[in-house]
Amino acid sequence: MSRSITVLMDLPAGNASHRFTVDALDHAIAALDAPTSVRVVHTDAVDALGDGVVIGPGSPYLDPRTAEAVIQAAREKGLPLVGT
Repeated sequence: MSRSITVLMDLPAGNASHRFTVDALDHAIAALDAPTSVRVVHTDAVDALGDGVVIGPGSPYLDPRTAEAVIQAAREKGLPLVGT
């Protein structure tokens, strides 16, 4: 069963913090042999949440209210949530 992790992050893909966050998740997924995809979305483009949520580095966010709404939605749905 494949799972997905949504990473909420407004930093550009070339930013070191963006790369390191995604690399760390990819490393953990590989080490656990867990079929999981990682999807990075910007706060102004959130359309759905995955099975878990990472609130990535890089505040202030383009849309702080959406970031807060994502955190609230994850808590209400009982999704694993990690903030960096």
